[in-house]
Amino acid sequence: MFRGFSHRAKGASHKEKNLPCQDCAGYYCDDNAGIAAVSDGHGSRPHFRSGKGSRIAVEAAIKAIKEFIRGEDKYIGALFADPDKILKQIESNIIYRWNERVNKHWDENPITEKERELYGDEVTEKISRIYGATLITAVITRKYWFALQIGDGACVTVTGENNAEIFVPEDEKCAFGFTTSLCDSNAIENFRHYFCEINQENPQPLGVIVSTDGVADAYDEKTFLNFNCKTINLFKSQENALDEIKKLLPILSEKGTRDDVSISGVYFCG
Repeated sequence: MFRGFSHRAKGASHKEKNLPCQDCAGYYCDDNAGIAAVSDGHGSRPHFRSGKGSRIAVEAAIKAIKEFIRGEDKYIGALFADPDKILKQIESNIIYRWNERVNKHWDENPITEKERELYGDEVTEKISRIYGATLITAVITRKYWFALQIGDGACVTVTGENNAEIFVPEDEKCAFGFTTSLCDSNAIENFRHYFCEINQENPQPLGVIVSTDGVADAYDEKTFLNFNCKTINLFKSQENALDEIKKLLPILSEKGTRDDVSISGVYFCG
């Protein structure tokens, strides 16, 4: 009943500098739910393993939400009664999982000689900073949908064939090249979210797409929303839709932000 897609591409500036792609994208779907997630590793010197941090972020988010959905019968009443409280608990779970995996990765992969030569002065007691990354994740089920976000990028919900909206509140802290991050000491305070119960007044959306800022900032808002509508419609109607996205993302980076670009989406097929 739910299907999904994801893809990432190295940014034009990263290709020129021979740097790795520091974005990550992933999704999970079954008959009951679709989960999409993207993460943007910060990439600057203090965050020299942010490419790994972004992958851990996507994996942690999908795992935490899958776990919640498996036990939703226990929590569904509380979710509908106080969604902010339950979503905060999921966000806290994601932060915990991310930090646990980051510290485990550091313990199992001590700083290399090359890293020490390039970034040794950036290593501090706060290991999580080295893996710093943003996160946007969203889920659609038969009963509700929600989105969680820390940092920049965008989550777009396609509510009709030609209609899409951004429901997650903007973060005024994300400006002038600064973004909030999973590595922040107050990460739980910097998460934003949106929840919607599916009913007659709020029918199930056609799909939801999450994108890192390399995609979102390549368009003005109206064009970006239209792009998301077209993308969901493309995947619902064409088997080769992912091939089209794979062709498009490098062009978006080259002509737009020149940053890494990642996109992930889930949509309803019932």
